[in-house]
Amino acid sequence: MNIAVLDVDGTLLPGALADPLPAMLLDAGLSPRDRGVRLRELLATGEPETPPRPGAFNELFAAMLTDVPRRPVSALMAELWLVQRERLFDFTRPLVAAVREAGFTPMLISGGPEEMVAHLAAELGVDRFRGTRFAVEDDLYTGEVESTVEGAKDKVALELAAGAVVAWSRSLAIGNSLGDVEVFKQVGHRIAFEPTPGLLAVARENRWHLADRTDLPDVLRDRVGITLVRRPSLPPPSGVPAPQRWDLRDAAERLTTRILAEVTPSGAVVGHNDSRVTESALMLTLLRRENLLPAAQRGLRAYLAGRAPTADAFDTAVINSALYGIPVPDRERLIDQTFEGAAQHSSARKRLALAAILAVVGSEPFHVDAPSDAFRHRGEATWTRLRMMAIHHLNSAEPVAPELTARLLRLTETGQRRGIGVIERQTFSHLFALLALNRVLPGHPVIREGVTALAAHLKPDGGLALNVSEEVFATATAGLALARAGVDRSTLIAMADYTAAQQAEDGGWPFAPDVVQTDLDTATHAMAFLHVVDPARYRTHVAGGLRYLRHMARSDGGFPTYLAGQPAEATMTANAVMALVPHAREHHQLMERAAGFIVRSQRSDGTFERSWSLSEANAIFRVLIALRAVYHRNPAVNQGRLAPAMLAAERRVLTTANPDGGWGQTPGEPSDPVSTAYSLMALAWNHRDSEVVRDGIRYLLSRQDPDGGYTSVSDQAAPRPLRYGVPILVNNYVLLAMTYLDPGFRYAGHGLGKHTP
Repeated sequence: MNIAVLDVDGTLLPGALADPLPAMLLDAGLSPRDRGVRLRELLATGEPETPPRPGAFNELFAAMLTDVPRRPVSALMAELWLVQRERLFDFTRPLVAAVREAGFTPMLISGGPEEMVAHLAAELGVDRFRGTRFAVEDDLYTGEVESTVEGAKDKVALELAAGAVVAWSRSLAIGNSLGDVEVFKQVGHRIAFEPTPGLLAVARENRWHLADRTDLPDVLRDRVGITLVRRPSLPPPSGVPAPQRWDLRDAAERLTTRILAEVTPSGAVVGHNDSRVTESALMLTLLRRENLLPAAQRGLRAYLAGRAPTADAFDTAVINSALYGIPVPDRERLIDQTFEGAAQHSSARKRLALAAILAVVGSEPFHVDAPSDAFRHRGEATWTRLRMMAIHHLNSAEPVAPELTARLLRLTETGQRRGIGVIERQTFSHLFALLALNRVLPGHPVIREGVTALAAHLKPDGGLALNVSEEVFATATAGLALARAGVDRSTLIAMADYTAAQQAEDGGWPFAPDVVQTDLDTATHAMAFLHVVDPARYRTHVAGGLRYLRHMARSDGGFPTYLAGQPAEATMTANAVMALVPHAREHHQLMERAAGFIVRSQRSDGTFERSWSLSEANAIFRVLIALRAVYHRNPAVNQGRLAPAMLAAERRVLTTANPDGGWGQTPGEPSDPVSTAYSLMALAWNHRDSEVVRDGIRYLLSRQDPDGGYTSVSDQAAPRPLRYGVPILVNNYVLLAMTYLDPGFRYAGHGLGKHTP
């Protein structure tokens, strides 16, 4: 590994990244004045090269933090970063991009607070960084320095290399003080940037390269062979120099027309899913074992082969097993990597689902080593219960208990008789049920009936999707976007009537017709849509939805996705708050408790668990809308409670945009339209006129398809973390973002003429 060790303070920006932080702590009343005085006295004495003793600054700063809660300090750092990011040298961003393109792995190593360095690293897309860490216990700073990089940057660089062999002679270091000498001695290329007197003397003695902010690009080019390209923050799309309001409105007009084309005469938006490797491989396996539908088998094989060149590691293993009988060499490691890549919580049940996929499509006998409680299915969503029973059935030793087979057969037969014959419109669990039955009852009529129902939903590309459709959720989200866009009332009433008719007996809504299991995600969007269209017309339906939400609320303030009592999620809780906003007077206590749960769920970097989305901004924009609603009901009380959380979330979005103006699902990933839409909605309230938002608008304008819609990466995940795509949702969320950015937009078209009030 060729590394590029980059100092921060005085090297990537003038001065120190955290210089104003002690004063901010004092101004905020978070630290006693006398501790700040001692720190100022230290800074006023001695030379930077020879402080009273090594580490004194960090020790005094740590003392300032004694017994201070971590969260308000993080909020101050986030606030400070928004100022400091504008002070980065002009060459800083091109420098990091250039060293990476030249084959170096960039590392940020600084003596400043690591959380401040983390903000800079996120801005630059650097995932290897280190700063000074201050000890925390019970979410309070202890007043101690946990670790520092002083005098050990070369050792820290080895730690950041994570076991890779560092080619020191081909590596690079840039720094400005004596703290960089040890790493300078190791690398083959070293540049003393605007060095302090002590480093200048050492650099001259060793004939190290010198540079300042004006000639650094020349020194890098001539001495190291690295060329900095001063890229604009965003390439102008289609020759448009800047996004004007009418450009955004023109794009929104075209997108609205595109979404309206999806509205059926019944008022529904179907919400088709894209084909997926998992279900396609399971279907191919089932058809082979049942010796059915050879033409469908050919189509499935062609689909899987076509996906192979661009498949991720998990899908590649599934394809290789299904098509070529190649076993997975290390199943547990592959599952670990799959969860790590998606940053999803890896419960025993989720791991079992992934292990079962890999096992069932393979040629070896099915067996998954898992704790007995991993097969627990009571108290779970309908399709989870069916899947867990099926996996347990597949994993049981011979002979399989007859009562287990009888129960699985009964549930499968009952489910297939409902609606379109695909159980809960979810092919994934249905396929597992049929594969389990095939083990002991091959050729049974129930299996053949299930195959017939599933085969009817094979896609034109030959594959099979996770869900047959998501009409209710797709209609509710499209309806919210179209209502904000001001489409004709007849269309909205038709869509709202359809949505209202899908309400279940428990007051919630399922994601599609004929689905028994309701979910809070769909229910809250449906409630919000009905209220926006006509509160009086849908009063009874919304009242039922409010009863459903009260039933789903947990004592800790959170809300789960499917069933009361299940673990709560920040994203679902934010959805619940948004649905409760029009009814805040009678539900203010429920909203306050929910806001408390959300704040407690926030991570130190400002993010939240991603729930059913793979984009971290999906949770952030929902949380920000929810917290603002609660905050503005009582700003005086919520200033100290909610404002830091909102600031940290906004900061995360502000500092993670890509050079092209868009956002990826996580920092460093390529930009995509739906992640950009989520991010812009998060920033629309407080940062609508910022350069970051203007760049984001440019990105969206440049990515619109000729038909007015948008194409994006798969954003949904189920079973988590396996991704799947619902193309219409991309359009729905992009239009929502456009209406947040331009609340005055009103659709000038006249609908499709399909609906009457």
